[in-house]
Amino acid sequence: MDIKQTIKKNKSPLLKEWFTATINTYPKDSARILGKDSNRFDNPVGAVTRESLEDVLDLIADEYTESLLEKALDPVIRIRAVQAFDASDAVSFIFALKKIGEKFLEASQLRQFDHIVDHIALAGFDKFMKCKEEIFLLKSTESKRRIHRAFERAGLVAELTEEELLGSKKF
Repeated sequence: MDIKQTIKKNKSPLLKEWFTATINTYPKDSARILGKDSNRFDNPVGAVTRESLEDVLDLIADEYTESLLEKALDPVIRIRAVQAFDASDAVSFIFALKKIGEKFLEASQLRQFDHIVDHIALAGFDKFMKCKEEIFLLKSTESKRRIHRAFERAGLVAELTEEELLGSKKF
């Protein structure tokens, strides 16, 4: 049996163990809540996490590219990017899949599976860094807006008219 068939055959137990390993990266009380219910309304973070992990498993059981992996990981990585995770902790849940795979895959498939997990981790790290960059840009823009508004209220900023703008340019 090839690795894709093995993953398809064992998708449900793989997903269950990977989800458990992922939520266990959170503090104990948070992990207990996240693992309780997969209802999107009662437990949105848990549900999104489970769905993202399932999408990743579906991709590796079929055909994947790094951009498809990034897209599948996007929801769970976005959540972790706004939480108190640093880069290594944010993507550490992906590496848990290597240990989990050992239970379900044949010894001859493990090296190939480790290679696949490495690709998933790289895609996750890329997505995490993009999210952090977006967050930084949002914070920076908001900070600039606040400073500008404060200067306006203090009367330290004046809007220039079109004539003033054109008159100050020397050609």
